[in-house]
Amino acid sequence: MQLETLKPIDHFEKTYEIHFGQIDNRGVARPSAVFELAQDAATVHAYHIGIGREDISALWVLSRMKTELARPLLPYEKLTVQTWCAGIKGASWLRSFRFLVEGEPVGAAISSWVVLDQETHRIIRPTAIAQAEKYLALTPSAAMIPGKLACAALREHHIHPVCYSDLDVNNHVNNVKIVDILSDGLDLNLGGQFVSALQVNYTAESRFGDRLRVLTGEEDGVRYVFGEADGKTRFEGAAILSPMPEYNP
Repeated sequence: MQLETLKPIDHFEKTYEIHFGQIDNRGVARPSAVFELAQDAATVHAYHIGIGREDISALWVLSRMKTELARPLLPYEKLTVQTWCAGIKGASWLRSFRFLVEGEPVGAAISSWVVLDQETHRIIRPTAIAQAEKYLALTPSAAMIPGKLACAALREHHIHPVCYSDLDVNNHVNNVKIVDILSDGLDLNLGGQFVSALQVNYTAESRFGDRLRVLTGEEDGVRYVFGEADGKTRFEGAAILSPMPEYNP
């Protein structure tokens, strides 16, 4: 899965230290760590270029994100996240990322966002946002946009009851927590593998008290993890697992 990028506009970068709270029982960063740092960089960048939540009086909502890593991230490594607007397609804003450690590329990502009215939660199209004008001419190719996911043979893996620790300031399950719930379905503790590619589609909100039915399956070397509640899909995930490099944690 090779991520495609356009020439950066308003390029931004921020360096983070991989802290011990992001490390799993195998001594490497959980898959959610990459999502956490990428989303933070995206939020900070949006404020820097005048399209933050307060600037446009609207809500940014992550709808899909696809990441790739050449290797696991280790405790206390300094990860530089580079990000920029990668184009607009319909109502979706595409944002690209590169990940580097000591100047060496270790991964990349592409994400898709929509803007919602704060009161009605209806989608606001980019053409109605003055600050979007400079980005409207950037048109991503169809191959660049994370697509819908499907797996014909899904089975129940476990039930996750949504609790306090899953919630964010909007009172629904945080995007990063969704990645943790999804990762539980990959049984990463059972084999010497790490998540080298992961796509997550956020299809509906989950709230306190929901019971997420986590479903898993595998097709053509891709591991799928879906979450549903009350008969409605809440997230879709697809992961590629690669052999864990040898190292001393």
